[in-house]
Amino acid sequence: MTIKIYPHAKEIPGEPLEIHEWEGTLVDFIRSQRQDPDQPQRLHTHVEVNGRELTRDERSTFILKADDDVRIWIQAAQGDPITWAVVAAVALSAASLFLRPGIGGINRGNAQQGTRLDVASASANQARLGEVVPELAGRFKRYPDYLTPPRRHFLNGPREQWIEFLACIGPGEYEIDANDVKIGDTPFSGLGVDGSYGIYPPGADLSFLTAAQHWHTVSEVGGTSTGQAGIELGVDMQTTSHSPAPSYQFSGVTIAIPSGYSQTFPPGWGPGTLVRIEVNRPETYAAEEVSAVTRFSGNFGHILPLPDTTIVHVSGAGLDGDYVVYNASLDGSGNGYIELWTIEVPPTDEDPIGSPSVPVVVADGSYTMTFKRAINVTLGGASEEFVTLSGYSFPAFESAASITYAGGAAYGAWTSIFSITPANEVTDFIEFDFFFPNGLAEVLTSGDLASRTANIEVQYRDKDIGGAWTSLTYAYTQATLDQIGFTVQRSILSMRPEIRVRRISPTTTSTQIQDKVSFYGLRSRLPTRTTYPAWTTMAVYVRSGNRIGAQSENQINVIATRKLPTLQAGGTWSAPVATRDISAFARYIATTIGYTDANLDMDEIERLHDIWVARGETLDHIFEETTVKGAIDTAFGAGMAELTIDDGLIKPVRDDVRTSFEQGYSLQNITGPLKRNFRTRRVDDHDGVEVEYIDGQTFTKEVIQCLLPGDAGIKLMKVKLDGVTDRTRAWRIGMRIRREMRYRRWTYQIETELDALNSGYLSYVPLVDDIPGYGQSAILHSITASGDDALLRVSEPLVWADGESHVVAYRRPDGTVAGPFAATPGPDDYSVIASIPLPWPVISLSLEPPHVYFGTTERWAFPALVTNIVPGDGRVSVTAMNYDERVYADDNNAPA
Repeated sequence: MTIKIYPHAKEIPGEPLEIHEWEGTLVDFIRSQRQDPDQPQRLHTHVEVNGRELTRDERSTFILKADDDVRIWIQAAQGDPITWAVVAAVALSAASLFLRPGIGGINRGNAQQGTRLDVASASANQARLGEVVPELAGRFKRYPDYLTPPRRHFLNGPREQWIEFLACIGPGEYEIDANDVKIGDTPFSGLGVDGSYGIYPPGADLSFLTAAQHWHTVSEVGGTSTGQAGIELGVDMQTTSHSPAPSYQFSGVTIAIPSGYSQTFPPGWGPGTLVRIEVNRPETYAAEEVSAVTRFSGNFGHILPLPDTTIVHVSGAGLDGDYVVYNASLDGSGNGYIELWTIEVPPTDEDPIGSPSVPVVVADGSYTMTFKRAINVTLGGASEEFVTLSGYSFPAFESAASITYAGGAAYGAWTSIFSITPANEVTDFIEFDFFFPNGLAEVLTSGDLASRTANIEVQYRDKDIGGAWTSLTYAYTQATLDQIGFTVQRSILSMRPEIRVRRISPTTTSTQIQDKVSFYGLRSRLPTRTTYPAWTTMAVYVRSGNRIGAQSENQINVIATRKLPTLQAGGTWSAPVATRDISAFARYIATTIGYTDANLDMDEIERLHDIWVARGETLDHIFEETTVKGAIDTAFGAGMAELTIDDGLIKPVRDDVRTSFEQGYSLQNITGPLKRNFRTRRVDDHDGVEVEYIDGQTFTKEVIQCLLPGDAGIKLMKVKLDGVTDRTRAWRIGMRIRREMRYRRWTYQIETELDALNSGYLSYVPLVDDIPGYGQSAILHSITASGDDALLRVSEPLVWADGESHVVAYRRPDGTVAGPFAATPGPDDYSVIASIPLPWPVISLSLEPPHVYFGTTERWAFPALVTNIVPGDGRVSVTAMNYDERVYADDNNAPA
């Protein structure tokens, strides 16, 4: 079977460090690696066979099969002795996983172009559906993300339009000054009654906030590509005009166009439309002579009520001519009698009908009279083929007629049918907006404003069922030329509603009348979340319209300072307070994956915390989508440190001025030659650094150049620095990088057995080789007193340089270096005298003898910083770079 060994915790992704082919039991494999299977508690290990994790009891008895896939994750616990080659590699998992030169959290070189918006430089609120919630560290400007869609509606009257929404500031709690809550660059305090906000801690009850309600806005309703504020609701007067048919069928309350005719009734007619009907209606009446005057009796309907005005054509009993009604006695329903007279006097301009002079006298009997009827009647309904009348009816007949629009309701075309909810969502509450962009009024000739009314019809129904529409009508009457709008709310049965809208009052082309109206907005209320357990939220209410620029409505921002426990003396942590401490956020991020202080190198974090606080080095940043490692690396990078894993613990390593060496390496413990490589300057080298950072006052991107004397600044290395918002600190880090480029040009490579596993990333070590003119190394044979000094006898002859001062140092049992100490020649070439403080090194057969390093004061060793440690098969490869104090020369300076 195959056994794969991973040098890190199971949760950390990565490739196996070692792969073994093995036959036998798991415990036998452990013994083959010279380990005690009964002492597994020293290591944090996870063992999986074919994807199933084994318990500790199972590991000692489990029998492996040939096709088993075995995976072992090993992480050394703090302080455990490291004797197993495989486990030794784990102790410095940082060597293969994290160790690399440079300061963490810095992007050197041109950044990759992408489609995502960098939250740290964002300048508008946005919805982040399905994305991670940004983490704010320290003090930073934040444009909170929408938690509910912005709801725009008219409130407190037709002239006030408001926008409201709920937004997420971020996980945890924050300190936010009221003067740092703004819309654009204007504090909310400057908006007066036109704006307000509320900030709520994690877990707060938001059920009372209208801003927390989830309103789905239908994007299809609103501004159009033609520049209209909404979908204009108009009634084209051509839709009310009518091309008359050759004849109509009258019957009771219905007037129909006979089949076979192409004409139709106008689409703008409907209930409430007033039409004028002019029709020649022939009817039969009985005649009898009364006092030498013939009276015609019957139901005369709605003839004009005044004598001498209704022209009548009479036929029957030899009569065939036009007459006028001279006298009439009618009741309210038209029953009674009329008298007809002939027209003797021709019509004149003053008397367009003429004057009756002779009454018509005829024999008794039946006569057909054709009245020219002209009535105004309101429609009860309309379609393309027929109309129905309200309050009037005709007998059944067919005749030519004139039917025209006379006023009242005039129906515009329906808008498209809009779905009010997203797919698979239902609602029981909807709202819609109507907007009058030029006001609603009639301008009289006197200049005064008269009221004008606009009528709108809304119909909705269940989209899933279809069928009949529910119709609602709204009448708006105003006398203003100001822009006005109205929001209508409607409670409905729970459904997936669809809606359509039309205008039912006529529009006009008169410049004295302003009554244009738009279908401006459409929303549905969806189920609403009323609490956010982990996030600080912000409710926003802003009066928009003509009170504030539309481009600022999505620029609500706050300057917030994260509240976290801070490091106290003795390694304890305070209650959460507003802080910009690097240590506080690094610890917080570690806790998000279940780590505790036991997983952190608290001694080193405490040491660096004191340095960071004293130097004013803080972390100010918004983290978007990143890894835990990336976030901690950025945090440490703001303090000029890097993340490593040392002895199974998270440890920050800061490159600083060094005064004491750590482990020493010489020919006494190097298995091969010391390899040195010098990188010469080339014409394509960068001659300066340009640092991009976010300014902590303006929260905009700034750049600063970092140059050394002699730099032309023509080919600049571009560096994007996260977490630092101070110009001086950005310059210092840029100058550190520039000085590294100039003064760190040597790299060293050595190999040891397991000695180098005692070093870590950026360990400050002396490298001693036998290069002529440089240092020497030897084994210490003895150390005795020589007056107040110590006399050291060594295994190799020492070479003294004339006119030079010399030093000697030695290697302690733990591998660290003591010294160097000023040295003078001893009695022979194998001895040296030095002022070495007590206790002196011990020489014993049970311990490896001390190594001695000797040479001139300036050249006894190559001072170096370890950059990489790679364990192998019984050997460890080490890469290092030269240490040069000039690298740190600007750490306390400031830019000009």
